Amino acid sequence: MITAHSGCDGTPENSLEFLRTALLSEADAVEVDVRKNGEGKLILSHDETEEDAVTLEEAFRMAEGIPKKKINCDLKQKGLEEEIYRLALEYGMESRLIFTGDVNPQLFRKESRAFPSVVWYANLEVFLPDAFRLLKSKEGPNKAGELLSEVLCEMEAYAAAGINWHYSLAEQVLKQAKEKGIGVSVWTVDEEELQRKFLREHVDNITTKRLKRLITIRDEERL
Repeated sequence: MITAHSGCDGTPENSLEFLRTALLSEADAVEVDVRKNGEGKLILSHDETEEDAVTLEEAFRMAEGIPKKKINCDLKQKGLEEEIYRLALEYGMESRLIFTGDVNPQLFRKESRAFPSVVWYANLEVFLPDAFRLLKSKEGPNKAGELLSEVLCEMEAYAAAGINWHYSLAEQVLKQAKEKGIGVSVWTVDEEELQRKFLREHVDNITTKRLKRLITIRDEERL
């Protein structure tokens, strides 16, 4: 799967222009950053709560008529899952919804899964808050490898499609995840060499800002 990162191919992040470009592209999914503004509305914004931001409802409305296009909601605040899901139901998008980011893993326990139709790629930080710091520190990779193994075992209790992880540290996740049959989604992969690498690794998903090039490379690799 190829996901168009917010702001792909030179478009403004979380903008209507970005949505139009990504939704009409050959990407399998479109990533949007989701949080609430001061009025409590779900908006597309990474770090700020801009009052004039595009709303998630606008994004769902635009995607509604484009069959099979998935929407990856990257949650930037806690507690948004249920409200996003209810809105997705209104637009028939519930089976095309992907969650990443600040997701509550308890909502995806296998025995009590809250959103059966939603695909969840778990950011490792929800299980291991210091994961990113640790993997880049002098303490790793040995200590990191031990903790990753523990987290991957813990993930077996959850209905996660896989791990959502930054490409620069993917090598420390890929091998162990494959051994346990857990998928890997990598972000944000913009360099051509890395795009080819992860395509050949057959990761579940590659999120990129260099969308057109990755699609071209994917088509070349299939020949």
